[in-house]
Amino acid sequence: LRLSGFFESKAVPISIIAGVIGFSSSVVIAFISLYAKEIHLEQAAGLYFVVNALASLISRPVSGRLFDLRGANFVIYPSLALYAAGMLLFSQAGSGTILLLAGAAIGVGYGNFMSCAQALSLKGISPSRFGVATSTYYVFLDFGIGIGPYLLGGLVPLAGYRGVYLLMAALGLATIPLYYFLVGKKTMVQ
Repeated sequence: LRLSGFFESKAVPISIIAGVIGFSSSVVIAFISLYAKEIHLEQAAGLYFVVNALASLISRPVSGRLFDLRGANFVIYPSLALYAAGMLLFSQAGSGTILLLAGAAIGVGYGNFMSCAQALSLKGISPSRFGVATSTYYVFLDFGIGIGPYLLGGLVPLAGYRGVYLLMAALGLATIPLYYFLVGKKTMVQ
């Protein structure tokens, strides 16, 4: 029962980024209905996840091909930036169109980051450790998604939903330099 039996150390850096993005995005899943009711966009919120999923679904084949041709950084940096921009739009939504546009941006950014990050978590790993590396990735991601609503829900009375979403947009933006220092600069050299 060693730690290396449960976690793949080479997958930890990208898994940390996935955990932060999962933490940030968890508040959309947890609080969208309450937020939509507060800003009177319940009808648009009902379509939010459809638009989000379609944007992710349509863009993933393109990002996968770009990942193979141009490398991880070529896809991950724009994905993180688009995710942060989508969260910013989401935090400021005043119309159904803006809310759905935010859903599309978040879908493209989050969806493409997550699939590329998972592929990156397996880079340089021996095939016999793929299961452990994948598990490491999902432990961090699921921890972020699970703890996010609990911790961030306490901020809602202080900052409101818009304030929390704006803070998560800033956190999403902060993952860009975090990715660079933990993963990106090493990926450029290889």
